[in-house]
Amino acid sequence: MILALPCPAPRRKGGSRKAYHHGNLRAALLNSARHLLEEQGIAALGLRAITRHAGVSSAAATPHFGNLTGLLSALAGMGYEELAAALSPVLEKGVHATGMAYVRFAILNPGLFTLMFRSDAIDRSTPALALASSRTSAMLTQVIEGMQERQASHTCAGTRAALWGRVHGLAVLAIDGFLDRLLASEGVGMSLEELVEDALR
Repeated sequence: MILALPCPAPRRKGGSRKAYHHGNLRAALLNSARHLLEEQGIAALGLRAITRHAGVSSAAATPHFGNLTGLLSALAGMGYEELAAALSPVLEKGVHATGMAYVRFAILNPGLFTLMFRSDAIDRSTPALALASSRTSAMLTQVIEGMQERQASHTCAGTRAALWGRVHGLAVLAIDGFLDRLLASEGVGMSLEELVEDALR
């Protein structure tokens, strides 16, 4: 599920935005952070920029998230929940289908996907983030344990590291535009989807 961005808050006669009600302020701040993240990148994610985009005071985020790290950790947790939702329908189809879903999620949510793996910007010990991350991790383990064939020389952890590195590497290359360059030079006639399909066979 991709979280919808909020409609602009109505403006008062004086030109300032009307503050969000307490009941939806947390969601509004997360939506604003996500909007800035996807439009401008992680560098744009300051508390002032986020609260300004949400139309509230710079101190409004403190009761809900504590600080910027808390807010970004909550946003990353949402990302893992959405990744789990994207992976869940294809787990029984095996490694290839799961890998495709993983890369597709990254391509559709480049900023969020990048944040999810930025340990310098988030606190992985945050309970909600840790729980959501563990859920997706368990899904990947389930796929690997369900593989009919696995090289005898590899442990489950080794197999997982190899497969995860493969799909994650493709995701990062896609986000950074390197796969588009590869398509332009060597993949004439192929779509990005077809290139990823070919790479994961």
